[in-house]
Amino acid sequence: MTAGSRPNTADGQIKLVQGQGSRAEVERWNPILTAENPTFNVKPNEFLMEMAKGRKPGTAVDVGMGQGRNTIWLAQQGWDVTGFDPAEKAVALAQETARKLGVHFTAEVKRMEDFDFGERRWDMIVLSYVGGRAMTDILQRALRPGGVLVIEAFHRDATKGRSMGGGVVFDTGQLPALYPQLRVVRYEEPMGIGDFGQQKVRLVRYCGERPE
Repeated sequence: MTAGSRPNTADGQIKLVQGQGSRAEVERWNPILTAENPTFNVKPNEFLMEMAKGRKPGTAVDVGMGQGRNTIWLAQQGWDVTGFDPAEKAVALAQETARKLGVHFTAEVKRMEDFDFGERRWDMIVLSYVGGRAMTDILQRALRPGGVLVIEAFHRDATKGRSMGGGVVFDTGQLPALYPQLRVVRYEEPMGIGDFGQQKVRLVRYCGERPE
């Protein structure tokens, strides 16, 4: 970096550090999500499949789509899907897989905070092991009446004896409280095999619907 390009404010320095951190995170996830022998579940998330069952396909967005396991499945069911992820190699792999399968979805290389969710735009928003604590007002507004938010992540109990990112960890009853504008369709904290880590741990599963 040259002296002329050095941020001259505290805000500029913070943004620089955040940008470097984001890139480091992408570099960490790219090889994980595109590995020849993945260490995570490459099949569609079971809770998502249950929540989509019986719903008329509409517009859907898969937040942090990774290599596209959920995005592609939704497209195969007739949903008009947009998937995004900052890990560009994972997005490219998802596009390649979709082409081979003859399905279409819209792909974007973006972070959650950079994506335009819009207002009353989606019939389904999926957050599968990518959090759900941030941007709650934006996500609620982005749902169409009758649209659903589907989240699966880890319960706090799953962190006992192991390290995992706090963004995908929730306390008992926390998820429904984060989305007061939505009607709870289903909420549970079961023991199950996590899609990431693939060990039997306590999970959180939430489906909330925007009232008509």
